[in-house]
Amino acid sequence: MLPTSIEIANADAPPLADWTPEQQIAQMLELCEAQVESATCESDLAVDALVKAFSGLAETARALKASAATFTPEQRAALGDLDLKKQMEAIERQMTSAVVAFQFYDKLTQRLGHVRYSLSTLALFVCDRAQATQREQWRRLFTTLKRLYRTEEEKQIFQMMVEGASADEARDHIHQSTQTIRAGTVGDIELF
Repeated sequence: MLPTSIEIANADAPPLADWTPEQQIAQMLELCEAQVESATCESDLAVDALVKAFSGLAETARALKASAATFTPEQRAALGDLDLKKQMEAIERQMTSAVVAFQFYDKLTQRLGHVRYSLSTLALFVCDRAQATQREQWRRLFTTLKRLYRTEEEKQIFQMMVEGASADEARDHIHQSTQTIRAGTVGDIELF
């Protein structure tokens, strides 16, 4: 007879004598951290492929532009109304915009790294009952985690949450910030 899902779940559970709520919280936090790491690793592969593709396109555009510059007047006339120089310049502008847009990935991986570290740190913290029950230890934890954050968005959200904002308020703030960025100038480079 095959085991039921309840028997399987119970087989994976730690013995009751070793079970604590803190261990369960830590285990769930570690699961979240592992999921974030897995997603980041998978997306690294996709972004690497995109970067290679865009680099190849940029090189091809430069080569075509250089070739177009060597055309004789007769060759240009044979091409008719096709203005290769303007088209190559348009491709270069689009490629530059794409490269700037790829900065999102660098920013994303940094932020996810901060989340992973925070989850791991919190998992260890909650398992130490002596620490987890002391308000001063929580302040130290917040101070440690605050040092991770580099972008303005991270700093603002962290500060909001530490000051007692709800998750909904933080999400609203994120949504408003995203709308502001979308309305801003395309092609700006943010250093972080």
